[in-house]
Amino acid sequence: MLILTLMVNRTVEIIYDGQLIMLTTTGAIDPAAGLGNYVEALVRKHDVEFNVVVTQMNGVDQPSESIHVLHVGKMRMKLRKGKATIAKEYYSGSMQLCGVRGGGNAAAQALFWQAKKEFSVVLAFESERDRNAAIMLARRFAFDCNIMLAGPDDRASLGT
Repeated sequence: MLILTLMVNRTVEIIYDGQLIMLTTTGAIDPAAGLGNYVEALVRKHDVEFNVVVTQMNGVDQPSESIHVLHVGKMRMKLRKGKATIAKEYYSGSMQLCGVRGGGNAAAQALFWQAKKEFSVVLAFESERDRNAAIMLARRFAFDCNIMLAGPDDRASLGT
């Protein structure tokens, strides 16, 4: 059995086969190692797809756990189920996008997307890395369109 514990003081405790090993680094430990490079590789694509599950739509919990596809493109975002398009919106100042804030382990893998005033979803990703990459990618593409994507709580700091 392997147990890794990340400590605050740049130390990692590793317990393996009953033995405790402590490692220390002089530099900071990056909890999302490689995410920046991953996003930079994705930026070169015109459209990036992520498998997601819709957990909430317009504030209503969704019982189905069927797989949907979130497309993050250079000009717009799109949510599909099979061949049916559920939402397709160009980046705009009214669009909101952020990671879900709240309790539970699933929050790290969930994202809130308000495509337009009357449509919002909470999407669960396969991994925290995919969720973070989708947010970073959408914000990058939106920024290239002179749009600042933020979440509901971030709007005050942007002055909108």
